[in-house]
Amino acid sequence: MKKRIFLFSILSLAVATTVGVASASVSTTSENTIISQRSGGSATVGESFNVPKGWGHVKLRMKNHSDHPVKVSLIHNGSNKLYIDALVITPHDTVTWKSTDEGITNGLRSGYYTLQWRGSDYKVNGET
Repeated sequence: MKKRIFLFSILSLAVATTVGVASASVSTTSENTIISQRSGGSATVGESFNVPKGWGHVKLRMKNHSDHPVKVSLIHNGSNKLYIDALVITPHDTVTWKSTDEGITNGLRSGYYTLQWRGSDYKVNGET
């Protein structure tokens, strides 16, 4: 069976408990769903997205547009499983994270995830 890849470019909704600005656009190809989102406006910004059943392979391309480093974490909301723990992205750098590179061969759990950007004392200016 051909595996489907769930590709993320920028994530969708801002988490209700986090103040920040997020704008998203969604496009779909025959095998991928691409969500593009720009995040910023405060020192901590959380974005929520859903991985539907059968679409568990995720690729995140995260770009830090600010002049300061940021830390990024990814957690599965239903189980609190941490997939990315405080990954540092240097100023104006891009990091690509793939679930398959992390040894997750069967895909991520379905359900909602939160990708959190933390800029310490500085406002986040990122893109996923």
